[in-house]
Amino acid sequence: MKKYNLFISFLILITFFGCQKGDDLNSNEPSNNNEISYSFNLDLTSEFPVGHNLGLNFYNDITVGVLTNESNNIRLITAAGTKSYALEGSGLSNLITATEVASPESNTIYANYVGLGQLIRDSQETIYSVFHSEKHDGSILPGNIPGFYASVGLGISTDNGQTFELNSEPLVANIYDSNYDNGYGDGGLGEPSIIYSKDSTEVYLYYVDHNRSGRSVNISMAKFNVLDNGIPDFTTCYYLNENNEFTSSLIRSKEVVAGAGYSDAIFPHVTYNSFINKYIMVYSLNHYGEYHDGVQVPSKSGIYLRQSKDGINWVDAPKKIITDWSIPYSYNNHSFIWHPNLIYAPNNQSEGYLVYSKANTLQEGHKMWAIKFEFEEE
Repeated sequence: MKKYNLFISFLILITFFGCQKGDDLNSNEPSNNNEISYSFNLDLTSEFPVGHNLGLNFYNDITVGVLTNESNNIRLITAAGTKSYALEGSGLSNLITATEVASPESNTIYANYVGLGQLIRDSQETIYSVFHSEKHDGSILPGNIPGFYASVGLGISTDNGQTFELNSEPLVANIYDSNYDNGYGDGGLGEPSIIYSKDSTEVYLYYVDHNRSGRSVNISMAKFNVLDNGIPDFTTCYYLNENNEFTSSLIRSKEVVAGAGYSDAIFPHVTYNSFINKYIMVYSLNHYGEYHDGVQVPSKSGIYLRQSKDGINWVDAPKKIITDWSIPYSYNNHSFIWHPNLIYAPNNQSEGYLVYSKANTLQEGHKMWAIKFEFEEE
């Protein structure tokens, strides 16, 4: 994997940017020139390995959930291989234990893969972690990755993430079932990210739609209500339609972030940042046109950052923050960086770490790394 020896700083303008060709055209929000501008500063020279002494490989293979984040203790949950693990230590640079918390079970939606990740807590301290689940059908994707039908699942913990009860039914229903042949080795809905809305009255869920059938593979969303007692109501899923309205009728949710040109927007991680008063999404852009054109060094693929005022309309221009291949398209010949996350410093959303997984080739696996970031007022 190439080393980055530069410092990237770009404006996160809290003003409206016009959409570019191929970007999602969600709304025409008016600009507000009185709003504050911030820069997002990513120090690529600060990169360090995370948990490489734990005996794990193929991680983080989904989003990362933060169970505890204190000055002298951090506990994370994510997927490694086909299972889910809780990682713990005195800090990101000193994770010392890995404990399995979930594994595949036959005759379930997670028969071949269960990846617990990003999480929320309710008013009773119950944890809800969304997970990426897979059933494999024997097909093979680029990079010798097993083909799959994905579902978004929900894991519930009442003991601070020591154990999880996994729901047997998908959290988001899909209009295409596992028998639907879209002509590719992957299908279904997966790679979820979950947050509370700014006012904590709703839960927003973002996920990747692998169904194709008239679309590329891009990021969609749904939501759930939060009851008056502060507990999320996961019994009714509300899907986003093309008019930016939510409906409980089963539909294929609108794409909220899509790749431009020959590319897919995948692997979202969304947070609400109180420091800049914006929703922030980091995600991978897989520009498969670069593969098809035989490009040896990517220029468009990589990790991107976007922002939104409401978590629904992602109309501001995407910003590329790391350039590399976004999936292991070739088993032996391509480095890749994927599954980005923002982990904020304890009690401080102005700074933290961009966490992701990377490798030179899939053959060697892939492991977690981190880079420091900060937001600064312009």
